[in-house]
Amino acid sequence: MNRTALTTGLIILGIAAVVAYLTLFTVDQTQQAIVLEFGKPKREITDPGLHYKVPFIQNVEYFDKRILDIDTASQEVIASDQKRLVVDAFARYRITDPLMFFQSVRDESIANSRIGAILEASLRRVLGSASFQSVVRDQPRGADAHHPEPGQSGSERVRGPDRRRPHQARRPA
Repeated sequence: MNRTALTTGLIILGIAAVVAYLTLFTVDQTQQAIVLEFGKPKREITDPGLHYKVPFIQNVEYFDKRILDIDTASQEVIASDQKRLVVDAFARYRITDPLMFFQSVRDESIANSRIGAILEASLRRVLGSASFQSVVRDQPRGADAHHPEPGQSGSERVRGPDRRRPHQARRPA
């Protein structure tokens, strides 16, 4: 009788451990998550910690809270004065609305490919319409001159490094 009770207790404990493993999940400080029920968004989780889901019915998609980078390959652009420029470009973005991000692109790799294509096309358009002299000047042009509102389409603009030379940089007041 004692051995049967021990075996039954271990089986119940094992089943409870499996159910807890399938039900509970953690969200890291650097992550945000969406709980999907049969592929449709059910709830959005932005706080780190231990959370629950219904096993086999709900699954979890994780998104990064940190600033994400996109680097494009070097490309050759012909300026308006027919001089060739070899340029590198990069973009940084942050996912501020995981639900909108999931509904529009589903995945960070898809977002990176779309943003990369837009970045390369914009780079060719802006640098192709400018002369070599205006490209190497320190005044912002094109995409850098336009500042979109933070939070548009689930992302926000992140300021890059100061492009001026050290002796031209503004001193804090």
